[in-house]
Amino acid sequence: MKETTLVHIVRDGCVLMMHRISKKDDINHGKWIGVGGKFEKGETPEACMRREVWEETGLAVDQYRYCGIVTFVSDENETEYMHLFTVTGFHDADGNDEIRLRECDEGTLEWLPKDMLTQIPHWAGDRIFLPLILDAEIPFFSMKLVYRKGELIHASLNEHNCLVTDRLVLRPWMEEDASALYRWARSPEIGPRAGWPPHRDVAESRNSIRAVLKRPEIYAIVLRDTAEPIGSVGLQNFRLADADGSMLTFFDERKSEDPLVCSRPGRIWEDADETGLPSGVCVEAALGYWLAEPYQGKGIMHEAAEALLLHAKRDLGLRRVWADYYEGNDNSRKVMERLGLHYHHIEKDRYVEAMKERRTAIVYVTDLTHI
Repeated sequence: MKETTLVHIVRDGCVLMMHRISKKDDINHGKWIGVGGKFEKGETPEACMRREVWEETGLAVDQYRYCGIVTFVSDENETEYMHLFTVTGFHDADGNDEIRLRECDEGTLEWLPKDMLTQIPHWAGDRIFLPLILDAEIPFFSMKLVYRKGELIHASLNEHNCLVTDRLVLRPWMEEDASALYRWARSPEIGPRAGWPPHRDVAESRNSIRAVLKRPEIYAIVLRDTAEPIGSVGLQNFRLADADGSMLTFFDERKSEDPLVCSRPGRIWEDADETGLPSGVCVEAALGYWLAEPYQGKGIMHEAAEALLLHAKRDLGLRRVWADYYEGNDNSRKVMERLGLHYHHIEKDRYVEAMKERRTAIVYVTDLTHI
């Protein structure tokens, strides 16, 4: 086990990044990362951060934020605790107005605009934590990143799963997302289609995050180059198989205020008894989603939901996923059909509590064993 610091220095909308091209045996060879390095004996995270910044850049740190800790697990190297820092105040050795960077034997230093950070070669897990550490409102967090042969195979933020796709990061909702949520959820074109009224203010959005969106297996959809959620996708109403093969709902948000954490691997299906279903494991759930209007029609929801379905099968052991839409919501129907869900039945006269009205719901289903 080793401990390191990873530091991102920010100035005028740019971030100081190092292109690690100097040493061929470097685990980071060819990638762009922040500065930093290993703890020396007896050092605190802050002391290591200051020393590494000085040694690699020639800058003395004046103002910083300790952002979080990443547990970096790899099959090719020992497990590493990375302490993340963002530096916003500094001066160089000579006190010059024009900052002069020291040459570093680890790689080439360059100030890059923030919007370029997702366009350069880096570790896949960096896509998750970079927007968080550059957002001053995000509180201290713990993240775990697991790599196999250089590929990210698992990520979690504060013990909740994260998923990464080509364009997106799916991460847990945080209360600090309330303003972003309200920006989209106040639209009369979003909530009512899904069965909930437009949000009236930021406080209502914050309460929605606390009461609904912070549940296990519900994710904020975030573009890789932003820190702002643009939608939500999640699994809910998980069901398990009892010993006799019957289906029991063990979390229904309409009946329970105490959700059971479901983000854990299920048992192997070879455990199945003579009923064909394993006893006491989660086997199906309901899929729900919404997306901000400016991002609809770009394949974003399909990309997010597809990643979630793969996770549902691979990591949660689900066999089947249900979804439904209210009559007239053709955009939602198209997402389901593109994901491979097919029509199952119609539920007429369903009472929608949040809207105080009755609607017709069309129910779709998919068998995950075929994915």
